[in-house]
Amino acid sequence: MKKKIIPLIISAVIFIAGCVTAVIGVAQNSGTVNTYPELDLFGITDEDVGKTFSASIYTDVMYVDDTEKGSLYLLWIYSTNYEDSDLVVVGEENDSSLMVMGFDVPKSVLRVYEEAMYTGAYSTEKPLRFTGTVHKSNDTITETLENGITDYYEYLEEIYGEKTAEIVDVEAFEESYRSISPYYIEIFDTESGKTYIWTGCAVMAVAIFALLTILFGKKFLVIFGIIVVIPVIILIISLVGKFRTMSSVEEISDGLYKMTCHYDYKCDKFINGDISTIDEFIEWITKEHFFGLPIEFDTGNFGCCAFTAATPEGQRLFGRNFDYEETDTLVFYTEPKDGYASYGVTDLRFFDIGTKNGLDGNSLPAKAFMLAAPYVTMDGINEAGLGVGILQLDIDELHQDNGKPDLLIFAAIRGILDKCATVEEAISLLGSYDIHSFLSRSYHLFITDKTGKSVIVEWTDEETFIVEDTACTNDVMSNNKFYDSEWECKRYDIIKKWLSEKNDILTKDEAMTVASDASKDKKSFSTEWSCVYNLDGFAFDICLDRDYETKYSFTREDFR
Repeated sequence: MKKKIIPLIISAVIFIAGCVTAVIGVAQNSGTVNTYPELDLFGITDEDVGKTFSASIYTDVMYVDDTEKGSLYLLWIYSTNYEDSDLVVVGEENDSSLMVMGFDVPKSVLRVYEEAMYTGAYSTEKPLRFTGTVHKSNDTITETLENGITDYYEYLEEIYGEKTAEIVDVEAFEESYRSISPYYIEIFDTESGKTYIWTGCAVMAVAIFALLTILFGKKFLVIFGIIVVIPVIILIISLVGKFRTMSSVEEISDGLYKMTCHYDYKCDKFINGDISTIDEFIEWITKEHFFGLPIEFDTGNFGCCAFTAATPEGQRLFGRNFDYEETDTLVFYTEPKDGYASYGVTDLRFFDIGTKNGLDGNSLPAKAFMLAAPYVTMDGINEAGLGVGILQLDIDELHQDNGKPDLLIFAAIRGILDKCATVEEAISLLGSYDIHSFLSRSYHLFITDKTGKSVIVEWTDEETFIVEDTACTNDVMSNNKFYDSEWECKRYDIIKKWLSEKNDILTKDEAMTVASDASKDKKSFSTEWSCVYNLDGFAFDICLDRDYETKYSFTREDFR
């Protein structure tokens, strides 16, 4: 026993060190440990350059560009109190100054700023809290912020058309250019406490293992093998389908990947999981496929257009543009035992893959994240000849409460592709649930089948609306409380003009030309992919980044 005393003491010391490390991490995460002074953003001088501060602000947030460490965000910051809040943001209480400032945000905390951008800090009770270092801006950063303001105004012009001047304060935009700060903030990852927590827990686990080994010797190792090693072997066997799926990932070209799903992604369980928020959605995925680990996805909003037409041979086509920030693209094939086989397309930026400082699409972590692709299908078709695509609306987040099971709109897309053969079946499925959207926006679905029927499905919190049309973009089309009878959309008009002139008959090449004519081309928000699906032939073509000279074609055989 005397020989064991020193090893036991060493193990105990290691265990205590692990406890202390974990406690430090918990303290940092809770905000009880903060050694940085508060920053008055309107009072920054050259003497503050290089120093690190903390602050809480209400602000409008907008992504403008990628940086070496993450992304540059533009923040509109005001020095007055905000309505429905007792918090004095910065500066004197009666000072109504405006300042536009750049925030260089590392990829580890991008989600915080993306959520602030899409939810709108003004509408929340909780301010944006940050810790960062002050830097002097250079001409490149200033020019990037100016371009960001311009792009945002042009985006609003596209949405509101001739009404832009009535809805948008043009003078406020002009003031934004003049109010760009000569300083910017390099943000720290204030969640670094998680590293301490995990490190501390790992050290404690090693110490406990050492203590038990010292005290019980071979008996403990045998028991450990029975309790831990054997279940691990069983777990590995159960993961064969996921490993096959990950190994199927192939880079077709720069920024385009394909994958075949060989595992059971539990569609029935997913669509009946009573999921009504994006947080519940992510929690469900991490619990089912990532062992409950705290994994964060890069969720954001997007613009799109969709249409349908017949070919001269009598087949049906489904065309679709997906407009988003720069992203890599994944096309994938699923063949569930209890559902229809389908193709789907999703943006890999959702998993922080292919972004400037994100994961390499060929890396093992990236391929693991791609396992979640069936749950975030942006558009796709199934072998029964049904197609569906999701399109954003510029109206408030949707949450129905009519006493039905909850269904997040992403889950609705998966359910439609796996379970429905016709538009009518899709409408019936949707009618069985209370539909929910996310990120302070609502969405509508464009659904079409090989009979030629096509509809746009929209919702208010109380009702479901069905509109029959051969095209749609990002505007409300049903006669509900959000409908604007005078809405205008150049992309919609371009598509409808094509269909009218061609009597709703297009070749595949013409359909891709329609997608090209209706595409977006902006620095921070452009058409990332254009698809033309053949609903009768269960095949599709895709073009990336508005390169319509390069087309990639897929059939079922390409995924086997």
